[in-house]
Amino acid sequence: MYGGSRRMFQRLRAIFSRGRVAPLALESLGRQEAAAPAPARQPHKRDPADFVEGYLRGIHKVRKQRINFLRAVSGVCKARKAKGLTTLPFDKEAVGEEIKAIMEEDFFCAGPLSLQAMNTLGDISRFQPPLSKGLRTAIAGWALQLVVNGTPGGDSPPGQGACEAAEEGLRKMLQELLREDPSASHLVGLLERVAYWMQSGRVAVRARAVSLGSSLLCFASGLPSFQMPDDAALGHLLVQLAVSLADPEAGIRAQARETLGQLYRMLLCHQGRERTERGTCGFQMFREHLTPEQTQAFLEAAWDHVLRLGQEWVREGGLFLLYSLLGRAQELLEEEEEDDVKQNLSALLYQLWRGREVPPEVQALLPKTDE
Repeated sequence: MYGGSRRMFQRLRAIFSRGRVAPLALESLGRQEAAAPAPARQPHKRDPADFVEGYLRGIHKVRKQRINFLRAVSGVCKARKAKGLTTLPFDKEAVGEEIKAIMEEDFFCAGPLSLQAMNTLGDISRFQPPLSKGLRTAIAGWALQLVVNGTPGGDSPPGQGACEAAEEGLRKMLQELLREDPSASHLVGLLERVAYWMQSGRVAVRARAVSLGSSLLCFASGLPSFQMPDDAALGHLLVQLAVSLADPEAGIRAQARETLGQLYRMLLCHQGRERTERGTCGFQMFREHLTPEQTQAFLEAAWDHVLRLGQEWVREGGLFLLYSLLGRAQELLEEEEEDDVKQNLSALLYQLWRGREVPPEVQALLPKTDE
């Protein structure tokens, strides 16, 4: 019996070796034909909302999954928007915190991950409730640092296409944040952060900042629920934007005039007036439209720029704005030669610093000095 079984096994193995039948398992010998194999299982497709929830709980929170997290959030936003929904199935504030943490991984310039993070933040900004003011401010500040300031040590960032993509991503993100909260205080806060970079020592940084400020003003003016600031913040903001009129670069000065023109038109519209002047806006046009509170804030901000230790043109610009509001700007431009004008400005800056020969309207703003 044993010998017959062995011969049968050898015969089967010989047939298999010649390719006549499929291989059989030893334990299948003497049994009926084996059942057909089950079809291969299809990989399970994760639901984007579940993936986001898992990431927020730390299940998928590893470095290589950050881009997948951002894409999943954007995917959920697009799907919810298509259905006409106004809320998200996960904690929007928690997602915003994760986006901020992802952006903070880039220290010097906006890389692909930061660009996706800005796009994703713009997506979630279209849903309720709005992000908290503190988180929104932190994200906007970091994004401005990455994109406007760019890579330190030169005016030409690596790759013009990448630079333009970063600027466009930042612009869209800030516009969506403004759409989420179109309050005057929000716009003023954003513009003040942008204005910080308008006084950089690098020409490219100043140019990007002035362009972005103009774009934000234009976008805000088209929002139906936007209101111009009525408090002292407008006077302070006006100085920060107008000081670029003294920028050494002609292109930046021209952009600054356009920005002020946009702000001037918004102010007139807010006051129910129509603009009759043609051409770009000069600063003097604002004088009759500022409230006493705004005028005082303007004087204080202009004096603050006079005292700054940074760019010389910033101090000169602050001085010119200070005298312009007092109606005495012509005194600074009596000389015909540019070098003579600058010399007079430097001398006047020193006199102001020492508290001498100061217009009465500015006296209260000056620090007390000992002779």
